[in-house]
Amino acid sequence: MPQVPELHQSLLTLTGGCDAAQLPGFTTTNWLRLLSEVGTDLGRWPNEKAFCSWCGLSPGKNQSGKANRRARRRPKTAVGQIFRLAAHSIARSKYLALGGFYRRLKGRTSAAVANVATARKLAVMFYHAMREGLAYVERGLEAYEAAYRQKQEFFLQKRAAELGFTLVPAQAQTTCVH
Repeated sequence: MPQVPELHQSLLTLTGGCDAAQLPGFTTTNWLRLLSEVGTDLGRWPNEKAFCSWCGLSPGKNQSGKANRRARRRPKTAVGQIFRLAAHSIARSKYLALGGFYRRLKGRTSAAVANVATARKLAVMFYHAMREGLAYVERGLEAYEAAYRQKQEFFLQKRAAELGFTLVPAQAQTTCVH
């Protein structure tokens, strides 16, 4: 990619101050490629779901009741590929919350599914950053894992209460020396 002097400042001016380069996995080059595909006005998509569907990043559920339909192939758009590449770079990160999301999903499903799901999250962040000018603040992996653990504990306590059980936290085991 050729070096363009003051590319970041030019892109900020073009988008009215909306900075998508602050999103994880994004560079000014990725941002330029996205703007060349999408444009500066994301008003033609009424919400992030429509945008993700246009990018080819929405999940597909080809099932009605117990009848499974033959899976249709998701379109491989250039915009979706940019988001998937950014998600792939996030997957290798050790400190980003989205990296933790990718690894948790990959352990449950597969790397391809986790990559598309992470790319979809990036597309939603990009949509909101460009539409509303929202700033992205990285929470970090530790905060993500703490919030995920807290959510899991809440659902576990709720399920135990529905079944008539009470959860008691494990106490630190003391060792007796004889």
